[in-house]
Amino acid sequence: MNDKATITSHRQVEQDIFLMELEAPEAAAQARPGQFIMLRVADGLDPLLARPFGVHNAQGDRISILYKVVGKGTGLLRGLEPGGKLGMWGPLGNGFSLEFKKPALVAGGMGIAPLHFLAQQLAARGVSAPLMCGLPGAMGFTGLIGLMADCLGQATCAMNWATEDGSHGAKGLVTELMDPALGDCDAVLACGPAPMLKAVAAICLDKGMPCQVSLEAKMACGVGACLGCAVPAEGGGYLRVCKDGPVFDARRIDWQRM
Repeated sequence: MNDKATITSHRQVEQDIFLMELEAPEAAAQARPGQFIMLRVADGLDPLLARPFGVHNAQGDRISILYKVVGKGTGLLRGLEPGGKLGMWGPLGNGFSLEFKKPALVAGGMGIAPLHFLAQQLAARGVSAPLMCGLPGAMGFTGLIGLMADCLGQATCAMNWATEDGSHGAKGLVTELMDPALGDCDAVLACGPAPMLKAVAAICLDKGMPCQVSLEAKMACGVGACLGCAVPAEGGGYLRVCKDGPVFDARRIDWQRM
């Protein structure tokens, strides 16, 4: 799907974190947790490439993204006002499985963005999944913490935080929250930076527990044509994050070559 989406709301959550809602009926109807959309943030050639954004929520005819300003593309995006239109295609890629009965959700930093949609969809199926999120510290993330508490409270999702400096929740890494939380869980569904996902995958492999990971990668086309988002596959070769993922069975990834 390649269309123009209208910005219906756009608000600042933190100094550099924003929540944007787009009117995109077809995309909202088709979106699944873990999928992403591609947005052209400018009409000209600078920047030339569209940017990928995980689906934070999809409801009715609206689809939303939660993003952090990290470069020129997102810097331009932050300045857009409601009523403006963006070139958009998607939803794209493969999402998380909704068939697990007692999954645990694990996020690192902005990896929490797509897990919100996942928690909502699981709740709609009567599944309340605990969500664990790790941050460097609460400084600069208080708005995000509050937003997630409000959103995930509606999904009756137990939220547990870990900060490396101990400023909010448990002190340490999010992986340190996993052992006591996985007792009766039947899977782990995770999104975040590669080092965190590698650690999560290792824990699950040791326990013999199914694990799905959503990988982050720079994407140019979003449909598997350019091979710019390839990651090493277990057993040799490569997988395309945009086409084969972004959600993978963790056993398919060669973590030693990541």
